[in-house]
Amino acid sequence: MPRPKEFNASTSNIMRKDMYKVIVERPRRGGGYRSDMPMPVDLDDSPRHEGLKRRHRSTKWLNENLRPLERYLASQVGRPWNKVYSEICAGIDRRNTVQQHIHQHLEDFVAVKVLNIDGVLYEKDRRGPRQPLDRYWASRFYVDPESGLLRVNRLRNRTRIEYRDARRAHFRDMRAGTREDRRILDATTQLHRLDGLWFMVEVASLCDIDSGRQEQTDALRRIPLDQCPTHTARKGIESNLWLFGASDLYAVRKRQLDAKELRHHRLQNDAPRES
Repeated sequence: MPRPKEFNASTSNIMRKDMYKVIVERPRRGGGYRSDMPMPVDLDDSPRHEGLKRRHRSTKWLNENLRPLERYLASQVGRPWNKVYSEICAGIDRRNTVQQHIHQHLEDFVAVKVLNIDGVLYEKDRRGPRQPLDRYWASRFYVDPESGLLRVNRLRNRTRIEYRDARRAHFRDMRAGTREDRRILDATTQLHRLDGLWFMVEVASLCDIDSGRQEQTDALRRIPLDQCPTHTARKGIESNLWLFGASDLYAVRKRQLDAKELRHHRLQNDAPRES
């Protein structure tokens, strides 16, 4: 039986014995006292009780080089995850405090608990509810729920490519000037051409949404805000980044420009189509 195409036969299946040294042997970052809280000028302003660590906010943290581990996982794509994980455990001891920290990073690279719900793959995130594998911050690899093989998360890669293309198109439009179907007047007002007619659109930040309102919809797309994609289009719905030039904006309301406003902005509606 031929091996999966993703499996690289030229790479050894056995992880190097000094992998944990390659990963963790780096000078730790942080330290110093530059950002420590200064002593109060008047001692009467000091608290009555204060812990030893309160004023010393500067701490050191680990500085791992995780690229060797990531390259090793990429070379094991197409192999059973149980075998790959056994080799990792043989080279990186979970009983060691520093090496146990590497196992925690392993969960950032590989989505082990994957569910197939109606043909859509979801990752059971350890930090919260399950998330689809096509999100931008999904794991780079995942374990196939049917075969148990280690796979590359191509859904994540596709999302990142779409996000990159959208950002390039956005900055290209900014360098080229105004778009043919949009003009940004200020931070809260834009002009949009919809079906050949020009509208004045009032935009606002998603951070300023009133939490007391039950249903909030976008005035252009006429759908709830939680269904509006932020960076890349999804299911035929344009993203906030493409429509308004920023991912955190949405349309509050719109109205059609009258003849005087069209002349002021040097715009013209498209001629009506003959039926």
